[in-house]
Amino acid sequence: MYKEAFPVELRRYYYGFFGDEAEELMRTLREPVEKYYIRVNTLKISRDRLIEDLRKEGLEPKRSPYLEEGIYFEREGPNFLDDYNPDLPKVVANKFASESVYQGAQLYAPGVLKADKGIREGDQVQIRDPKGLLVGIGIARMNAKEMIIATRGVAVEVTMPKFKLPSLNELESYEKGYFYVQTLPSMVASHVLDPKEGDLIIDMTAAPGGKTSHIAQLLENRGEILALDKSKNRLSKMKNELERLGVKNVKLIQMDSRNLPELGIQADKILLDAPCTALGVRPKLWETRTPKDIDATARYQKHFINAAIKSLRKGGVLVYSTCTLSYEENEGNVKYMLKKGLKLEEQKLFIGSPGIGINKVQRFYPHKHKTQGFFIARLRKVS
Repeated sequence: MYKEAFPVELRRYYYGFFGDEAEELMRTLREPVEKYYIRVNTLKISRDRLIEDLRKEGLEPKRSPYLEEGIYFEREGPNFLDDYNPDLPKVVANKFASESVYQGAQLYAPGVLKADKGIREGDQVQIRDPKGLLVGIGIARMNAKEMIIATRGVAVEVTMPKFKLPSLNELESYEKGYFYVQTLPSMVASHVLDPKEGDLIIDMTAAPGGKTSHIAQLLENRGEILALDKSKNRLSKMKNELERLGVKNVKLIQMDSRNLPELGIQADKILLDAPCTALGVRPKLWETRTPKDIDATARYQKHFINAAIKSLRKGGVLVYSTCTLSYEENEGNVKYMLKKGLKLEEQKLFIGSPGIGINKVQRFYPHKHKTQGFFIARLRKVS
């Protein structure tokens, strides 16, 4: 059933690159991550102390074997099979709400698209996404009409989602800035950058602030980080997030980072988490991207790469990362960078898999590493 979540052209693409593993890859992409990671904010608290606090809040945190600042929670589920068809009144949720319910969130009224007319408060109902996929079962907290017209409030209290991940944003430890929800590969990327106090560091696509705040944490709030994003709204939210985390060594700059050379800066280290097709993001209830999108995005990424190279001093380091699985956006663009005078380097933390036809780059596969799909390359400007 998972195959139907992917366009035919993309399925062919996956079979071409990943062979027999393509089916397991696609099946895994439709599920949330098996290990749900958070990053301990060591600017404020130690890992052991945070684990104690989380246990007091009723959770079961586990220590990452790879990163001292890593904690994860085990996913629960699946709680029912794909072909389960309960004889219950139906509520249809939009794509965003469906993905949230699928992972254990409540269904709020703004996410409801349709509801069977006879539904009353207190009824047990099934929740499906716009294409008919069952994402959860729960108890109606509004009648059908209220669900459609209400602009706030819980429409369905979800009692049995397909999967269950912990709800963290309302915890006291979250409010105090003790942790940041971040995937394992994303944390690895900041370690691969290997920031030092004397470095001038640029995060080219910084919002919502995960990697920027991690770099600040690794620097113990010392050094200088320039964080760019073209969206005023996203930067405003990032500012609040950095304040929650107690980050003090970041300067926020609103600009399209393709125009970075206009600042006239020669950075020591640049992190480019490039805009991508996000083929590695989980869960994928329904993927819409095709190989045409891959090709177009790979071309688009070159504008950011060119800006990064121009703004990097000779001898400086560029870490290039994506949350996608395609060759063109990953190894293909690394080969482009090699032609532009950059040289690949070993990565100090390597827990993924080798690249496709190229050494020293790191890939994370959902079906192998139980993570999001991700890619990391570390390059040095030598000419």
